[in-house]
Amino acid sequence: MKERQNTNKITIYDIAQALNLSASTVSRALQNNPLINEETRSKVQGMAAEMGYVPNWIASSLRKKRSNIIGLIVPRTSMYFQSTAISGIQHEAHKYGFSIVIGQSDETVAMEKELVHTFFSLRVDGLLAVSSMFTINFDHFSPFIKSNIPLVFYDRVPTDFPGYSITGDDFKGGFLATEHLIKQGCKRIAHFSGVLTCNLYQQRLAGYKSALAKYKIPYDESLIHVHNLTLDAAGEAARQIFASGNIPDGMFSANDTSAVAFIQEARKVGIKVPEQVKVVGYSNDLSSRIISPSLTTIEQSGYKMGEKAVETLVQLINYDEKIKVTKNFVFEVELIPRESSML
Repeated sequence: MKERQNTNKITIYDIAQALNLSASTVSRALQNNPLINEETRSKVQGMAAEMGYVPNWIASSLRKKRSNIIGLIVPRTSMYFQSTAISGIQHEAHKYGFSIVIGQSDETVAMEKELVHTFFSLRVDGLLAVSSMFTINFDHFSPFIKSNIPLVFYDRVPTDFPGYSITGDDFKGGFLATEHLIKQGCKRIAHFSGVLTCNLYQQRLAGYKSALAKYKIPYDESLIHVHNLTLDAAGEAARQIFASGNIPDGMFSANDTSAVAFIQEARKVGIKVPEQVKVVGYSNDLSSRIISPSLTTIEQSGYKMGEKAVETLVQLINYDEKIKVTKNFVFEVELIPRESSML
């Protein structure tokens, strides 16, 4: 078998030699430096494309002491909220001249730790992160903190994190969802919650409890079902509820995926939504509009949260003492009423 021939990478010196220019002129032309006239820039960039030149951004970042790259850690890119937030992040980052490198923790602390180490090694200019559902502390983010590399959490934030964060008003979201069900006549409201080590689910449960207290409805711990809020986990929880015969008249789910699973399982056993049980989800996923009946939910502005996260991080990267950066920015949430809770 014939061995694959190794070829050397094209450098700016090769381009300079081909065009009989200095390496510094080629470098400036590739960076669109206005000191280089348009004709020369066009020739250099055309030759670079023809020769297959690929910039060495690692070497460039070492020279400039800046990579113009932002690291991003999310639990899963497939989550609707995260996908919309990522769109906002990429749009805003491009506006400021930054590229995004995304790492997916798969909801595991071990992978999250590995990604933190990788991004620190890559010398990113800053890190945006959404902690996993099981992240208890932020110790593994300490390389960024100790090195004064900007770090901003959004959506999910580790307990007692003292730095910058962008979140939705999860307490208010939990309150609005539960209050809406109460106003629709519900008195036994079940709640699907994510793992309670996570700030989101702590706050949404607290909002649920607050609404019950306001309307003098006793809190019943047996109505709280904690799981990882996937279709499978929520489906199993719903089947257990229906099999018990102790069926609630309302369900507030901490995400839309679990609410959809609950509606699907209710349909299988002949329980009507919203006639027998009214349902509210959280996030305003696409699924909330597709499921029948359409799902009442809480809108939390993923795209805008992504934009704000980048804006905050870039302000920290380009530190200017004249600009006051909000440390803990909280987005308003909104109840979107639909068929699943309305008769």
